[in-house]
Amino acid sequence: MRRSGWLSLVFGALVGTLVIVLLATTVTAPSNAARTDCVRLVTSSSTEKGDLIRELAERYNNTDRTFDGGRCAKVEAHKKTSGAALDLIADGWNDIDEQQPEPQVWLPSSSLWLDLLRQRGKGNLIDEGPKTSLATSPMVIAMPEPMAAAMGWPKKTIGWSDVLQMNQKGGWASTGGENAKWGNFTLGKDNPRRSTSGLAATIATYFAATGGDYGKIETADAVQFVRGIEASVAYYSDDSVAFLKTLYEEDKKPTPYISAMAMQEQMVYLYNHGAPTGDPKQLKNDPVPLNRPLVAVHPSEGTVLIDHPFLTTAKASPEQHAAAKDFYDFMRESRQQESFRGLGFRDPEGRSNPKLAQGAHTAETGDSRKIELPTGEQIQRMLDGWEYTQRRGRILLVLDLSGSMKEPFDKTRKDKPYSESRIELLKPAIRKQLEYLHPEDEVGLWTFSDGYEEKMPIGKVKDVRGPMIDLVENLTPKGDTALYKTVVEANGKMRREFDPNLINAVVFLTDGDNTAAGTTREQMLQAVDAERLDNSVRIFTMAYGAQADSGVLDEIALKSKARSYKAVDPQGIDKMFVNVFSNF
Repeated sequence: MRRSGWLSLVFGALVGTLVIVLLATTVTAPSNAARTDCVRLVTSSSTEKGDLIRELAERYNNTDRTFDGGRCAKVEAHKKTSGAALDLIADGWNDIDEQQPEPQVWLPSSSLWLDLLRQRGKGNLIDEGPKTSLATSPMVIAMPEPMAAAMGWPKKTIGWSDVLQMNQKGGWASTGGENAKWGNFTLGKDNPRRSTSGLAATIATYFAATGGDYGKIETADAVQFVRGIEASVAYYSDDSVAFLKTLYEEDKKPTPYISAMAMQEQMVYLYNHGAPTGDPKQLKNDPVPLNRPLVAVHPSEGTVLIDHPFLTTAKASPEQHAAAKDFYDFMRESRQQESFRGLGFRDPEGRSNPKLAQGAHTAETGDSRKIELPTGEQIQRMLDGWEYTQRRGRILLVLDLSGSMKEPFDKTRKDKPYSESRIELLKPAIRKQLEYLHPEDEVGLWTFSDGYEEKMPIGKVKDVRGPMIDLVENLTPKGDTALYKTVVEANGKMRREFDPNLINAVVFLTDGDNTAAGTTREQMLQAVDAERLDNSVRIFTMAYGAQADSGVLDEIALKSKARSYKAVDPQGIDKMFVNVFSNF
């Protein structure tokens, strides 16, 4: 063998050995998830992207990324509605009921929440810095396609003034033909104090009402316009996912569950691709065709571009600040940005693409017509005004007063508050919510055990609040649990006395299951089945304690097109009531 050939072989062998060693080193390098010396970084994300953030956090943790000369980070991802997170941040983050740790990174849907935090004088709780955005999504009026077509879409642009005219003309009958079967125009809207979609819709409505002059928020014409829009609201949810889930489940029924919903364009894309709850695992590239896909209508007056900022809290340590910056840089890389696009978001600059436009059934692929955003002070004035323009509620509160309500909240524990009786733990929460109800809302009180008893006829809150609080303070449990019969009777009363100008609802709380004969589960569920939102009563159910029959309560809420809530821990009682009454 020639010397040069021999040297080539030796050199090649050495290179091969070096490559193998390098590959082995790369493969065996520990991921951040395996290391124990990484900086802990807690994030709190808005709910519509919460599952995606958790997925991307896991992806980040499974890399071997380092910063500041070899430091690593381990991200813990949680989710909470933007308004609820705002309250917790402002109050020092005491999230006892869900036991979410205080975040160092806040990922609300919109910078509007930061403006409101500053308006409260708490802006110093978030670090100042350059504006950052992970993705964007315009607020749209999402409509079942046949309903949008009946209003002239896609040839005609639809706006808030068209919604108002539909209400004034008597609903869908004004569009002719068989559309009268759809009844009144019913709008799904989130509570603007808790949800970005609800807040953005409220801002857009005031923009339409004032022609963009926020100095006219309190004028009579603006108030009348906004009140006319709010009059069509079915009920106020804390998360639009609740509307979407029910709409999706009832897609094959002859009558749409609701006429329109104010939400992000991104949620329309998810709905049409088989993921109405926002879970990326449900997303389908080739979904089963819907009977009534949603159309993302961009309001003709203009809309709010929701910017999904990345915010670092002032309490974050220097190491957590550095970790947050590295996580943000990771989230802006092309692979992660593609994950946002795959979930229906626009890019951070507001640009769409043909796939998103097709999936959301919208022609708006370029910049949406963005409205000028109000200041934090102006937003607060809108929220204060909304207290008087929102659709009022007519609520029958039905409380379980069976013998089990005398028992300790948890019979296996001796420490307070678990050892206190269920009824005594309940009374302060009821009293607090009665104080929070608007004076012009209407409320009444029933209790039930072996049968039901009217404790307070329905009346204006301003007239009955004091006497009702006194009644609640003196409630004494006894007897069995006639759950099924009471649900039927409460629903029947509210149907007979139905007021089309109000949100007609039953709030039903129990700590157990049905123990009375006479009415079957099937008979009860058939009685509360809501065929159409404008002539049915919503029953919001509360499962109180671990022994409550949450399964049947979920069914009652689902059949009546409402929502179910639960408190399995004493610390969760207040939150359960806040969530229930935020619908009114």
